[in-house]
Amino acid sequence: MPKSARPATVRHFFSPHGTLSRWHPNYEFRPGQLEMALEVEAALKDDVPLMVEAGTGTGKTLAYLVPAILSGRRIVISTGTKNLQEQLFFKDIPFLQQHFAQPLRVCYMKGRNNYACRQKIYDAETEPILSGLEEVADFQIIREWEKTTATGDRAEIRQLPEDSTLWPKIDARRELCPGQKCPQFERCFITAMRRQAAESDIIIVNHHLFFADLASRGEEYGGILPPYAAVVFDEAHEIEDVAGQYFGVSVSNYQLQDLRATSPRWPGARASDRRTWMRCWSRWRAPQRSSSTSSILRRAAALARRWTTTALTPPYSPRSWPWPPGWS
Repeated sequence: MPKSARPATVRHFFSPHGTLSRWHPNYEFRPGQLEMALEVEAALKDDVPLMVEAGTGTGKTLAYLVPAILSGRRIVISTGTKNLQEQLFFKDIPFLQQHFAQPLRVCYMKGRNNYACRQKIYDAETEPILSGLEEVADFQIIREWEKTTATGDRAEIRQLPEDSTLWPKIDARRELCPGQKCPQFERCFITAMRRQAAESDIIIVNHHLFFADLASRGEEYGGILPPYAAVVFDEAHEIEDVAGQYFGVSVSNYQLQDLRATSPRWPGARASDRRTWMRCWSRWRAPQRSSSTSSILRRAAALARRWTTTALTPPYSPRSWPWPPGWS
């Protein structure tokens, strides 16, 4: 079927005798799909949040992809799983592209550790970072692949074992990235990925990459995503856990026990602090806590906050703090 002009509206696309009915060989009108697409279209137009619960068989991916494409704005689509990312990029987008006259500018972004660092690969030829024959063999595969790859995506290397111990040594994670100071900056796979994203209207990521980008905003060489108008979260039930990894704080029994042991030696700690802390500790350790967890942690945090405030005030210094193991 020849490509048609871009459909004027979402309603025309999903209606019983609309564009999709002529394109799809197994077309079946789905009222829920049309309703969802219209809501997404309105939310993007009015810049308002929208939450949709779509059951199996609704056709939700097209219901948000088509309004996103027709909006004419840059939209980020964040998924919970790699499988859905690949479905969107390798199946749904190509299907739509077959029937849109205008090229769809779409990119698929992964976390930095999925991409190779050219400079690390070059350095590995002269520096003693390889351990054992397996890493030597893996390096030969990676070195030859680096000469021809356009993306630097590890997924292209079929021969490389999933558990390769070499890959973490030469991937592009940001901890050791010098950014624009790197000799390979212009040829860097991360630079290329960012440029492609800046030229795209639809950017497909996963939740980890999306929240890692948010957490690194403001840091040097931090953000990966270009400015965007809106974000669509698919598989949104996983957002809470992922966001908590980047913006939350976790507390363990071990950490509280260490803090309890060292608290009397903190600068500014008073005799009454130990009694207050012991009450918090007893309630925390009780089989059935009489106080809520959040209440206990708030009391403990208030004590720690006062101690650290005092410890930051001269004549004290961080070097004099009685840090528990693993807290410094």
